[in-house]
Amino acid sequence: MPAKHPERLHHWDFSRALYLLLGIPFHAAVIYSLSHEWSIGSPDKSQALTFVADFLHGFRMPGFFLLAGLFSMMLLDRQGVWPWLKSRLFRLGLPLISATLLIVPFQIVVQQAALAVKGMVPATDVPGLIAAQLTHFGEPWIAHLWFLWVLIAYCIGLAVLQALSRGSLPARLDAFVSWVADNRILSLAAFAAICELAAQAQTHIVAASPYYGNAVINYNLYVVYFGFGALAHASPRLNDLLLRPGPVAALAGAGLVIVSQVPHTDLFTHTLKVMAAIFGALMIVGYISSLAHRHFNRPDARVRKLVDASFTIYLFHHPVIYVLATLFLLVDLPPILEFAVIAVSAGLISYAIHLAVSRSTVLTLMFNGVRRKAVRSADTSGAAIAPARPRSATIDRPYPSGG
Repeated sequence: MPAKHPERLHHWDFSRALYLLLGIPFHAAVIYSLSHEWSIGSPDKSQALTFVADFLHGFRMPGFFLLAGLFSMMLLDRQGVWPWLKSRLFRLGLPLISATLLIVPFQIVVQQAALAVKGMVPATDVPGLIAAQLTHFGEPWIAHLWFLWVLIAYCIGLAVLQALSRGSLPARLDAFVSWVADNRILSLAAFAAICELAAQAQTHIVAASPYYGNAVINYNLYVVYFGFGALAHASPRLNDLLLRPGPVAALAGAGLVIVSQVPHTDLFTHTLKVMAAIFGALMIVGYISSLAHRHFNRPDARVRKLVDASFTIYLFHHPVIYVLATLFLLVDLPPILEFAVIAVSAGLISYAIHLAVSRSTVLTLMFNGVRRKAVRSADTSGAAIAPARPRSATIDRPYPSGG
């Protein structure tokens, strides 16, 4: 029989909040990045901030989607397909609709105004540009909300698989992990072959449509990590492995992430890059998970506040950074100093917005998908609650590259 009060997995809560909050330094850094052409970019670029943005991008959203997959499989297994899917669609869909209608139009206005501030268009053209963007659906309407669209799609896919398997998906996933462990060489060869196919597909898709091709690739690549998270919930062996990496593994993972960002010259090096990116991200995420399990696997009021605030902060930090980036176009300071001011200011302002939102039942429902009295146990990827019964032993790309 399910436990009445399942134990909350505090370390997963902390990790999920961390990945969301890392969006602040990431978006502040891409303003000055040489490899990201963001919505509002500074004419002053920085190699150091390019590295910061690229490195954070290598593991931040992989970590978030891994935990999303873990939580989703956990709650789906406990609640059943339809009750869980209804809950996910509401708790993800309502903030998506609210943010799309209320935050995105403001971002579009600021983005077009920034063009005039940079001298790229006359100020008299800005109203027309704003009207054009507001009346035509495009990537600015997706912006940093891409992850909600993708997460909803992944949740629907997971629910379909659970329904088709008639509730046996966790057992099947556990059996798959056991098979991989027993056939490691064959599994690695199959993984390499899949990565080669992915590299080939990416080349062809991007060649056919550089702009939308990259979008298709970036929207779908996180299914790997979402699936890994589902496997980690289903397999105690894999879950334990995820909590095992130490500093050496983290350094090795960082090295692999850096290697994965080096331009490739042929299909072979492209395939190695794909493999390095996946293994590197998993090793870094594993180390963060082990640290969180060691230091934050207990109730802590400060961590609880951070967790409660993280999703609202993520939704609102983006327009705040748009405004700050536009204002800093008017001054000439070292990029590192501007980055520091923008990152800290965006964090504080976004937290202040969270405090205001959390005081209103209506706003909390709109931007968190939960009623205010339930916000303390709310989340966007699935509540970090222990199982009730233990198991046996780029151009302006606000989608992933700007996520």
